[in-house]
Amino acid sequence: MKRSIGLLATGRKKLDHPAPVLEFYTSPLFQKSMQYAKEHYDRFYFYNAKDGLLLPNQTLEPYDLSIKTFSIMEKKVWARNVIDTFLKYESPEEVIVYLHGGKVYRDHLEPQLEQKGFEYEIPMKGLGIGQQLAWFDKQLSNSE
Repeated sequence: MKRSIGLLATGRKKLDHPAPVLEFYTSPLFQKSMQYAKEHYDRFYFYNAKDGLLLPNQTLEPYDLSIKTFSIMEKKVWARNVIDTFLKYESPEEVIVYLHGGKVYRDHLEPQLEQKGFEYEIPMKGLGIGQQLAWFDKQLSNSE
């Protein structure tokens, strides 16, 4: 049976000092996605515009960079780097990836996941931020 792996976006709200990924991002959406990932996935990773793939215990420095400022080519290179790094930790034959995050990220990550042979799902496809928060609240309350 394949293991479930969360691949989660980070967030805009951050601490102003270095901290591990799990503490560095402070938005409610990030906090809920992290809680959900801890309860529902065998393992999980994060991604951001600056560093690409992030491990949960990795320490980050404050930064101000958005993928929205990237050219199309930069987004493609970024996504390829994220998934190439992801391949160092996970094998397409052994996992199902649950991709969380905005369309601006997913539009470039999905083709890379497909190209590398990963099976993946997008649990909240088409939902706005408020709807995503409600989705997490519902899922988290069902698991209590």
